[in-house]
Amino acid sequence: MEMLPPTLSFGAVDDLGFAASGARLDLDQLRNRYAPSSLGPLIELLYLVAGGRLPSAVQTDWLADNGAGAMVSALRDNHDYWVQARDRRIGFVRAIRGDRYRDADALFTSFLMDAQRAAREVTRLPGKTPGQLVAAMQELENNVHEHSEAAHTGVLAFRATRRVFEFVVADSGIGVLRSLQRCPRFAYLQDHGEALEKALSDGISRFGEDTRRGHGFRPIFVGLANLRASLRFRSGDYALTIDGTSPTLATAQLAQKPMIDGFLASIQCNVREQCSCLDISI
Repeated sequence: MEMLPPTLSFGAVDDLGFAASGARLDLDQLRNRYAPSSLGPLIELLYLVAGGRLPSAVQTDWLADNGAGAMVSALRDNHDYWVQARDRRIGFVRAIRGDRYRDADALFTSFLMDAQRAAREVTRLPGKTPGQLVAAMQELENNVHEHSEAAHTGVLAFRATRRVFEFVVADSGIGVLRSLQRCPRFAYLQDHGEALEKALSDGISRFGEDTRRGHGFRPIFVGLANLRASLRFRSGDYALTIDGTSPTLATAQLAQKPMIDGFLASIQCNVREQCSCLDISI
């Protein structure tokens, strides 16, 4: 009986990143080693490759297609917008509003509508939750334009299954630490982990406290009320993770990780108990 390849989890991505940074990555290992089953680890791995933190062979040789091939190909081919034509349960859009296309705003709105429809009709998230999560997606994408100083590297993606709705916002910009250092109040910061904690606190912004900015993460926590959720925020050499029902910063855990450029937010909502089988369809 043929064995299924291991799942591409965040732990696997961390292991690959640490091995690469320590010159211990064995490129002669078995091909098609990891099967993507969640959006967050896949996007994080692709950004590590794009930033030169992992060799391109990790993407081309160590990933099983496993349903993710079309999205990976669309990203590799620099598509600005892609939603799976068959059922519109997975897709991405680049942070292109106001940049290259006259109709970029309409394209972005269409993408958000697809995401909200998938959250409501596929995952069946209750009540106002689909709209609240899409508002959070939009706010995070706004942050790419306001804070990354490299909006052209930004990507917003979503995926919906019967049990899970997840979305990722990522960029290869200056990262949270350098962004906050732009504000004189936070010029003292030298640690990516502390910068992550500051940035996720309500009202904290590079633009200062009197600008009424820095509230971009509040919609995420509002939308996740009463849901089992997993959140991972990455910048520099740290990750801040939150798990549980109605997650808050009070339950956050901070851990050192392989260096990554820019900022990545991965949010996953689980509305039903996971079955005992492994769903590896992405």
